[in-house]
Amino acid sequence: MNIRLGIYEIFSRIVPGGVYLLAVVQLLVTLGVLTLDLQALNDISLIASLGLVVAAYVMGGALNPFSFVWLRLFRVKGASEAALKAFKQKYEGDWEIDIEDKDWPILLAILRSKDLELAGEIERHNALSIMMRNVSLGMGMMAGNFVAGFFLSRNTQDIFASIIIFLLALLVLRESAKFRRWYYDAVIETVFAYRIDLEKLFKPARSARQRNAEKQDQD
Repeated sequence: MNIRLGIYEIFSRIVPGGVYLLAVVQLLVTLGVLTLDLQALNDISLIASLGLVVAAYVMGGALNPFSFVWLRLFRVKGASEAALKAFKQKYEGDWEIDIEDKDWPILLAILRSKDLELAGEIERHNALSIMMRNVSLGMGMMAGNFVAGFFLSRNTQDIFASIIIFLLALLVLRESAKFRRWYYDAVIETVFAYRIDLEKLFKPARSARQRNAEKQDQD
């Protein structure tokens, strides 16, 4: 596994999976099924730590489809369609852009074939977007756990905690949408940059002979 793939998996799977694990543990503690022993957590072995990382990775991948449902609940607009529409409007009349929303995988494949390292840098935006979207869902689950805790204990602090975490979850979801838009903007703009002929785009206003003649006149 190369470094880039490892970073992508940490952002898009392991970190969100860790938040999901915390939400599950919080629910079990709230229901009285589990009791946390902080000392035992401090003394956790390396093998147990690796097991938690694997569990986080699995949960991050398994619950990722539900993060899309969470996204649609708040009617977050599709970033791919918005990026493509804005790009076409920006260059309307200058370029004929025959690209559809279904062509994003092809565009990304073009970038990978041109410059794999650059494609990896662009994909970091997508990885961060996935991470934040799933973290937002995990925080939403935690907010729900606090609501459940309120009904069990009638502690008003649980309601306040639920409201605060829910609002933070919405802010994180908003940041996820921003990184997703940056990802699509970077993909299409970079592909477009490969299309531009710099020799035709940047041309000297005067020839070398004209500049030399003007210089001699000045002397």
